[in-house]
Amino acid sequence: MKNKKNIKVLHVLPTLKKDGAEVQLSELFKAINNTEIDLFTFDLYKNGDSIIKNLNNIKVLNRRKLSFWYLFTVIRDNKYDIVHSHLPKSDLIVGSIKLFYSNFYHISSVHAQYGTRDGENKIKYFFSNIVWKFFLNKADGVIAISNRIQNWLIEEMGVNKSLIETIHYGIHIKDRTSEINNSRTIGMAARILPWKGWDKVLEVAYFLSKKNVDFKLKLAGSDDEGYLNTINSLIRKYELTEVVEVSDHYEDIDKFFSEINLFLFLSNSEGFGLVVLEAIENNVAVVCSDISPLNEFVKNSLDALVDRTKTEEVADLIKLYFQNNNELLHKVRKEQKAFIEENFTIDLSAKKVEKFYINTINV
Repeated sequence: MKNKKNIKVLHVLPTLKKDGAEVQLSELFKAINNTEIDLFTFDLYKNGDSIIKNLNNIKVLNRRKLSFWYLFTVIRDNKYDIVHSHLPKSDLIVGSIKLFYSNFYHISSVHAQYGTRDGENKIKYFFSNIVWKFFLNKADGVIAISNRIQNWLIEEMGVNKSLIETIHYGIHIKDRTSEINNSRTIGMAARILPWKGWDKVLEVAYFLSKKNVDFKLKLAGSDDEGYLNTINSLIRKYELTEVVEVSDHYEDIDKFFSEINLFLFLSNSEGFGLVVLEAIENNVAVVCSDISPLNEFVKNSLDALVDRTKTEEVADLIKLYFQNNNELLHKVRKEQKAFIEENFTIDLSAKKVEKFYINTINV
């Protein structure tokens, strides 16, 4: 039996761009104590916001050209026990190496349901998912970041359920003394993509304005596909220019959360929804879509889990939260925070990942 202190793991990522999966890994690395970790990436994403500054003592390897053969030599020469790939591109390349060089265990983490979201190229993902499914079934273990993704992998993708375990994202619980203020500032932060629910958030803002609620709405995110033009058009259509502020992606998301007291997230599809977990940890109450996986970690305090299509009802709920100096908003915040403190810490996630490594090697 291999001593877990000697386990060497190479994580493989297509990019270090600061997004949900990448941010979670950078925090997970700091919480794992019993494995040696290196990281390989095909693109350091030097022209954008990156997690590189948060990797501290992690050795980062990078090769843009001939990445397949270079990655093979890295795995062979360093004698890694486990190569842990993230996102389909990495799964395919690591899986291909495993076909002819089997001296390591391959674990894949699945962070999203690819090809199922609004605006995605369904034909592209139909064919690529066939290949991806092949390599997932060849892996020695698969980590799903939510129950929803695990069910999708089994029922829709045909991945062997004996390979899969759900390990939720976790959050580092900081010592926060700030109390929610009595302002009425709603926030939404995410990548600016159609399925994230930006249009629904603006519909809610429209109904709030019609109901004469005094509020501000702060929106922040990186515009990867030009969807910001649609958002700006909706702001003008709903006559919300006086109450809506749109910003670029926040490098320090804590600063964004310090400026709001309600996080409204009406996404249609999420692999996990790490930004929602971060909002709760930052002492911000959350109202969000009643969809898995969001309802796996957002406590449904005072009906905070909502039908995203019923935007006027969502506006009525928020109006109720804002009454009596945000009395109900305080209650929602406290109950949601207590729930994640008990069930969704980064330390708990790290322990589960390390246990998964040990079980995979000792099968």
